[in-house]
Amino acid sequence: MNKEKLYNMIKKSQQSFLVENNEQITHVSRRLLTYLNKEREDDYDALYQFYHRIKGTSGTLELSDISAAAADIEELMAKEKGQLTSNHKHITALVKGTGKLLELIEEQLSDMLIDEKEMAFTNSMEEERVLQAGKILVVDDDITMLDFVAELLKNQGYEVFITNEPSEAVDYIRTGTIDLALIDIVMPEKSGFDIYEEISRFNNKVPILFMTGLNNTDVRIEALRKGAEIYLQKPLDPDELIARVNGSIKKYKMNEERDNKDELTKAFTRKHFIKQFEKEKQKYLSTGEPFSVAFLDLDNFKSINDNYGHLFGDHILISFVDTVADHLKSESKVFRFGGDEFLVLFPNTTGDEAQAVMENIRADVNAKRFKLMADDQECAISFSSGVAEFNESIQTKSALLEKADQALYVAKENGKDQSVLQNELAGASRNKILVVDDELLLANIIKTRLGYLGYEVDYAKDGQEALVMLKQQAYDLVLLDIMLPKVTGIEVLKTFKSGNFGSDPKIVMISGKHSETAVLESLRLGADDFFEKPFSLDVLEHKIKKILTS
Repeated sequence: MNKEKLYNMIKKSQQSFLVENNEQITHVSRRLLTYLNKEREDDYDALYQFYHRIKGTSGTLELSDISAAAADIEELMAKEKGQLTSNHKHITALVKGTGKLLELIEEQLSDMLIDEKEMAFTNSMEEERVLQAGKILVVDDDITMLDFVAELLKNQGYEVFITNEPSEAVDYIRTGTIDLALIDIVMPEKSGFDIYEEISRFNNKVPILFMTGLNNTDVRIEALRKGAEIYLQKPLDPDELIARVNGSIKKYKMNEERDNKDELTKAFTRKHFIKQFEKEKQKYLSTGEPFSVAFLDLDNFKSINDNYGHLFGDHILISFVDTVADHLKSESKVFRFGGDEFLVLFPNTTGDEAQAVMENIRADVNAKRFKLMADDQECAISFSSGVAEFNESIQTKSALLEKADQALYVAKENGKDQSVLQNELAGASRNKILVVDDELLLANIIKTRLGYLGYEVDYAKDGQEALVMLKQQAYDLVLLDIMLPKVTGIEVLKTFKSGNFGSDPKIVMISGKHSETAVLESLRLGADDFFEKPFSLDVLEHKIKKILTS
């Protein structure tokens, strides 16, 4: 840090420190007399905390005489706690030491010349601040120390939150995105170790830097045992503090980025999308700034894997992500949702703007040719996408993704290789699905879920009723339980495939008992897929969409 800037910062903090403690020391002197007279434990604790705090903060602010005087009293109180009020020598040392502190503070305050030149540094410092490095929480019971450390870190580009309340510290990390916490160990009510224990119950990843005025090996070992990233000794050295914080933040962000990246494609993970969505949602709720999501799916990717092998398929996925990322602004991100499906999050972007970006990406992807590793043969790819904008009617992640997903599958149904905006869904045709299952509760759950997704769903309670309904109208998909009363699912499938029913829906067989013979027989008769109960509705939904657009 610039030496002149640091000097001015220290001078400003010295003034605040001296003014505050000049007012407090009279009260402390009275409390000392009360303690010597009544020997109450709470008076001892308050006095010890005061001298300990004075030692650490004044040392950090380069008030070495004051720090040394406070350190002498603190050491005496720690070593001779049981004999302070019974030993005349100790009483004299406490009273004289406190008087010396008062004298030093008054002298320093009277000698400090605060002219306009010394106070003008603030404006020049503010001009250089750029909040981009990360978010730091500082917890200390000394307000002057909090302000000084916050000023140091803000001038490094950090956004800094300060508190002298342990409960507030826990809430900050529980509800906010903090990149590092700097916590004092010795505080009234709760120690830094107590705060760490509470934080670690719900977040064990955020790096913790402990700081303390205690020069004690046991405390240092305990801090490291707790999982502290670094242990900082008060008085704090500003340059060391900055270096330690910068190093810890850099390491934390590198680890976070590694954990949040898909190993193959280097796109961000689906889990990370959830965090970024919540961040954009809060921004929208506070500022009204729009954001959008695009759901991407490679067209006919299964045939690429089948025809050219999975290694070549991996090469396609990696190149696809690189192409998408090349078209995105720095704040936009691409996430791997699963397999050959991806998400793009567009901060500060309307649905129309996001769709325009997707069309540019689509044109670029269409123009690319991928050479096979073994020969000169080339392979072209395309993708479809659905775009949705977060707005008043879409207030959850699931609702937003569902809108984008519906738009994606309209794009697939309309011929693939295109992007569709949620606003264009009104005139889209609805797929018709027939659910055939004698378990009424399960059938109703499936029917409700698929109806919510925009499908038109009918229900048949047995095989005989299913055959009648298949004769009367055309369906795009049939979910057919194998074990049905009257006519089994296998018999329904056989009758349907051999008869004249006037339609050719996709058929997915369902069974509560795995039978390899039943599976093979179903596939031989023309079933498109097989599901074993119990199954996840999310997996069922995903497979249905894949089958309907394949």
